[in-house]
Amino acid sequence: MKTFALTISALVLLGAVSFAQQDQQQQPAPPIGDQSSYPSETHKMNSAEKRNTPAANGQSVDLNTASKKDLAALPGVGPHFAQSIIDARPFTSKEDLLRKKIVPQATYDQIKDMVNAEGPKKQSEKPEQK
Repeated sequence: MKTFALTISALVLLGAVSFAQQDQQQQPAPPIGDQSSYPSETHKMNSAEKRNTPAANGQSVDLNTASKKDLAALPGVGPHFAQSIIDARPFTSKEDLLRKKIVPQATYDQIKDMVNAEGPKKQSEKPEQK
């Protein structure tokens, strides 16, 4: 009987430790299809989130087609400027970031070799309503 009580006590203790560890783990990023508002302006991306972006892998980021997450991972950009870039699309060249006053010169200097504006230049037209 004593062994049974010890076994139960140990299981309860292990369950409590496991539950506490789960509470401390970070929430995962939203699903791929829900990237339009991710990350939020108050979210500071951690290194694990930035690791899986084109810029972290040495690839150029297209200003016209990149997700908010991919733009926010650029140095000095963050969620606020990323949303500003998305709102200012389309870009004909990366210099439009300065011409349209989307990012300050210091930020542009950090990212100019990491971005391009090769994607679609036209905004998609809305279908005519009848």
